[in-house]
Order: sequence, then structure tokens, then C-alpha cells
Amino acid sequence: MKPIGSNRSFFILSAVIIFISSTLLAVWSLINTIALRNSLLAIGSLVALFLLWQYSKQKSVEGVSIPQSANWGQYTPLALSFSMLIWVVIHYFFFSSESGHQFQELSSTWLRVLESILIGTATGLILREHPQRAQFLWLGIYGSFVYLLIHYLGVYFQTGQAFMPNYYFSSPFGNKINTVLMGGLFISAICGSSANALLNNRPHYPWPIYCYWLLGVLTILFAVTTIIDTRNGVGVGIILIASWVLYVGSSKLTQQIKLGKLDWKMSLATLIPAILIIIFIQQHLSINRGWNHFIDDVTVAVKIDEVPNWQDVKKYGYPKTASGEPVYPNNYERAAWATAGIHSITQNPLGYGLLEHSLGKVIRKSYPETTIRSSHSAWIDLGLAFGIPGLLLTLGALLSTIVLALKSNSPNRLVVIWIAADLLFTFTIAEVSSKHTIEILFFCIALLNAMLIQPRKTES
Repeated sequence: MKPIGSNRSFFILSAVIIFISSTLLAVWSLINTIALRNSLLAIGSLVALFLLWQYSKQKSVEGVSIPQSANWGQYTPLALSFSMLIWVVIHYFFFSSESGHQFQELSSTWLRVLESILIGTATGLILREHPQRAQFLWLGIYGSFVYLLIHYLGVYFQTGQAFMPNYYFSSPFGNKINTVLMGGLFISAICGSSANALLNNRPHYPWPIYCYWLLGVLTILFAVTTIIDTRNGVGVGIILIASWVLYVGSSKLTQQIKLGKLDWKMSLATLIPAILIIIFIQQHLSINRGWNHFIDDVTVAVKIDEVPNWQDVKKYGYPKTASGEPVYPNNYERAAWATAGIHSITQNPLGYGLLEHSLGKVIRKSYPETTIRSSHSAWIDLGLAFGIPGLLLTLGALLSTIVLALKSNSPNRLVVIWIAADLLFTFTIAEVSSKHTIEILFFCIALLNAMLIQPRKTES
């Protein structure tokens, strides 16, 4: 019997689902694309369901599955993702605080999350068998940054200003967070792909792909350091690239020592990213002074009861550090809001029920004068929205993906580890817990899980 991949209609639909996923990644975080996103999600869900049906049909006709080979643990991230959807429905019926608003999110955002999971799963199964095709996904993200660069250059030629502090409001991404989220996804995907190719030559890529990787990373680094000027983006980029340098450098050095032959070309390959990090850090620090006195700012911020300024900085103003210098507003506010958010979760362990502004709803029970609406940490906001159960299910889905990748021998394992780690970190430090960002999270969890699934052995 011919393998499923040899079926012409299956091949066409596989290309379609990859194209849809790539296009979604290109437009998911761009402003004024909601109609296109909804259309892609609807069409993609239908294609995904057909492809998943084809995969299940293939299993039933190939032979009798060997029970011992069925590792159901490899489906843990998908199981936890669907469990999260079930918990959202249960929360609506039994623990809802604002049923009208919660139903609106349930029938819009969470419905799109379901569609995203289906599309991510089908796409991941295709990439499981054809890892090279993943580059078409990352090309979608790169395309959105090329669009950002073109838009920025247009504004630059009009104003003559290379650095525009408020440009991100009018940029195609609409804010800083979307830039951080999508930029991190691209860099982490390239880190995983290049590490696997350089260390194992599996899969093999032609030299133009390496040029595309380098150009893409440079474009995103320029975007987060100069175009958008976001410390979150710089921090994420540094961590991802530095981890790549350390992993590839140490692994390759170990290989060469065992073989008794040192290759200067490999040293150069790891030296270039290190130099790029230094250059872009210097560029960013010359623009953004928010890193100065960061520790002192956070030390003041976590004292939410002793220093109540965070509740309404317009009314109380910003406090000073122990050295007598004013806190940097962004550092102080985010650290204080996160502290207040963690405290609020302990007071409301089942969650308020709304992805957007649950902190503002819950925190007023303890601090009536507060004006804040978000903790600027997605995990804290998600915990406030759907409580400790929702937080454990979602975090568990992401963390179990990393565990599976560490145990896997799949050619996709390094890509999965880097992307999952990037999501874990980005959702810790950024306000990306509602609307399209939660759709992207569950899409990625499903995608990464399916990329690792091992086919079950059969008896002939």
C-alpha cells in the first residue's frame, strides 16, 4: 500500500495547511487583519480535520497496532490543551463572574483557540515527516518583519528620524508586545533549525537557507533595538542567541576534541552571533536607559503595601529608590503589578473568568483605589483569569512539550525546545494572554507536540 504522503490530494492539502499556517503567522499580530485571520482559521480547520481524518484512516488500514508501542504520554501537551478548553467551559457554567463577557470570549477567542489547535496539530504532523518544510512557516513571520521594515523606512524618509520613541503605536504590529512575540518565535525557530543542521547535518539545507536565517535574525534584532526599542525583545533575543552560541559551540568543540581535529570555520560560525549580540546590545543601551538601577527599582516595586504608589501613579507619583533616585517608571510599574497579580491569584484561586483585565477586576477587592488592568505577565494574567487549574493546564502543556523534546530523537527536537523555551520566557515577561496571542500560544503547543509524535509500529 502506498504511504499517505504519496496520495496527490493529500500532498496538495499538506501544502495548503502549511501555506495557511505560514500566512497566519505572518498576519496574526498585524493590525487590521481580523477578517483575514478568521477566514484562514475557518478554512484551515476544515483542511486540518480532513488531514487528521486521513492520518487516523491510515492507522486503521496499515495493520494491527502493537499496544506496547503506543506511548500515550507523547500526546500529553495536546491532552492538556483540550483539557484547558474543557475547563474554560466548566468555568463559564459554574464559576462565572461576568457571564455575558465570558460567553463573548468563549464564542470568539476560545473558539479560535480550538481552530488554532486543530491547524497546529495537522501542520505539525506534516512537519514531523518533512522537517525541511518548517522553513515555510518561519518565512511567514519574516515576511511580517519585512513589511515592518518597509513601513518604518517610509516614515524615516518622511521625518528624517532614525529613532522614533512612539513609532510602535503606528507600526504594522500596533504595539511592542506583538513585535517581541513574533520576533522571538522566529529567532528561536532559527536557533533550533541551525543548531540541528550544524551539529547533525539533519536535515541538510543549501547555503541560501543559511543566508535567509542570518538576514531574518538581523532584521528582527534591528527591529527590537531601534525600530520598536523594546527591552523585552532585546532580552529575549539575547537569551536565545546566547544559548545557541553556548550549545552549538560547546557541542561542536566536544565533537572535535573526540575526533582530534579542530575546525576554525565552526569557531567563526559561533563567533559571528556573539559579535552581533554585542553590537545590538550597545545600540540598544545607547537608546534605552531602562536597564540602569533595574535591581533597585524592583526592590522598591515588590513592597506593594509599604509603597502604594503603583495603585495610581498619576495620583501618587513615582517613588524613589534607597539611593534617592526616582525609579524608572516601566521597571517599577511592571514589577509592582506582577507582585499584586501573584497576591491576587492566592485570593482568587479559581479565577475571574476573563482573559482581559481580570487583574483589574480582582485586585480592587483588596486595593479599591487601584487603576491597573494587567500585570504585564501572561502567566499571572492567565492565572487570574482561570485560576490555578487553568494556569497548571496551560503551563503543563508547554512544559510537557519541552520534556518530550528532551527525550525525543526526532530531527525536530531542537526546534521544539527552543520555541517552547522562548514561549515560556516571553509569556513570563510580556502581556500576551488575550485575543490573538493566546491563539498563537495554543497553536504553537499543538504544532510542537505533533512535530514530535512518533508513528506507532504495526504488525504485518
